[in-house]
Amino acid sequence: MSFCAKKTGMVQTELQKPPKGPRHWFSWLAVGVMWVLGRLPARLGLALVRPLGPMTYHLMGSRRKIAQRNIERCFPELDSAAQQKILVGSFRSLARMVVETAWCWSAPTARLAGRTRVEGLEHLQDAEEQGNGVLILTFHATCLEMGGFTLAGEVRAAGIYRPLKNPVIEWYQNRGRLRWANGLIKKDNPRKAIRTLKKGGIVWYAPDQDFGADQTAFAPFFGIQAATLLATRRFPAITECAVVPMFPRYEEDSGTYVITLLPALERFPSDDERADLTRVNAILEEQVRKVPEQYWWIHRRFKTRPPGEPPFYDPV
Repeated sequence: MSFCAKKTGMVQTELQKPPKGPRHWFSWLAVGVMWVLGRLPARLGLALVRPLGPMTYHLMGSRRKIAQRNIERCFPELDSAAQQKILVGSFRSLARMVVETAWCWSAPTARLAGRTRVEGLEHLQDAEEQGNGVLILTFHATCLEMGGFTLAGEVRAAGIYRPLKNPVIEWYQNRGRLRWANGLIKKDNPRKAIRTLKKGGIVWYAPDQDFGADQTAFAPFFGIQAATLLATRRFPAITECAVVPMFPRYEEDSGTYVITLLPALERFPSDDERADLTRVNAILEEQVRKVPEQYWWIHRRFKTRPPGEPPFYDPV
């Protein structure tokens, strides 16, 4: 039993029955491939997806340009060769993410136990003992799915997520995640997250994406003004929950997935909205810099611009 099972009751998550008509057959084929990939020996699975790195680098031209633009602006101190190394490494990490996701959704959980490690668990324990719930703050690493799975070995948390447009893949994703998550909360249902936190539950949240100007404010991220979600500070303001940063990474030398938990943020939130969002982004940036090739650079993180600023990305 996890140390907090008595406080983190299940978040009700209803799995919708997936459609099975002919127009969804390709999606079901993809589900079958993911299921098989997840149950293959780990080394074989990694070998099978390895060619996807250079393949997607060349085929995903628009996403490659987005990632390249992000890396060039976020690491201006690096020369072009160093920036290119991060870019190529990010697509290699995206390829590995395919098998990581397959493991988390369909592999026997015992098989993955020897590939994971948690550091700083005492920080989560200390935060939970306060009794007001815990908001686990993380970022979109390519191994984020493995991060959630690894954390579930110690504590059952509910995750805030963005629903997929494909109903078959959405069903398979949620079915797989509910093997180890305490529930799933759609990003457009903050009240459910608030109720969970108020009951002393644990909610897992990655706020480092650009969802437009609504419910955001600008704060620096890698020295660039980024639309930053206000929910990061509103959740603890409303529920008095603790905020514990958590970051996953893949150690290539050992083949191990490591979760690092940091101490809960003190005096957060404050009365200064911009200072709070700047603080959160600085914590995320510090961790991204440790494993830059494992960050989700293909996302248009700086799409929304402050009034008067030109577009960050070239028109698609």
